[in-house]
Amino acid sequence: MGPNSLPKYVQISEFLAREIASGRFVSGERLPPERQMAKNFKTSVMTLRKALSRLDDLGLLKRVHGSGNYVKQNNVDGSVYAMFRLELIGGGGLPRADILAVNLMRKPKDLIPFGLSDNATRVRRLRYLNDLVIALEEIWLDESVGIVQGKNLSDSLYNYYREYLGLWIS
Repeated sequence: MGPNSLPKYVQISEFLAREIASGRFVSGERLPPERQMAKNFKTSVMTLRKALSRLDDLGLLKRVHGSGNYVKQNNVDGSVYAMFRLELIGGGGLPRADILAVNLMRKPKDLIPFGLSDNATRVRRLRYLNDLVIALEEIWLDESVGIVQGKNLSDSLYNYYREYLGLWIS
């Protein structure tokens, strides 16, 4: 895991949230046993339980002691990757990103006008699904919303927007 990667339990919970959002798991469906899921994700049962607990906190699962984990609803608004909709043909895929560059610069003249400032931060990232590069992403943030610090960025820009810039993506 790189210095900007999300923890394993968040990666797992995000993958499962995407599976729920895509309809692969439906409301009321019981998830596979925890030991089996931990083996499939190549992680410990403890890490898997932390991921499932996160999904429970997001309102996506109902955890029933001695019975299993059940899909509660198909609402993934709290998901880190709620807006990242690229998927592999075979379905799903664990998303992650590598930051290529973060630069504060004057907005190019050919950029669609936005914001209050003449300057903006350009964030360039490679997007992956299951470690397969699937996109080069370029994001522009107006300087008026704050200065973006590359060292604080992780796989999820949505968390950064909320925690460092006070912005909520809906």
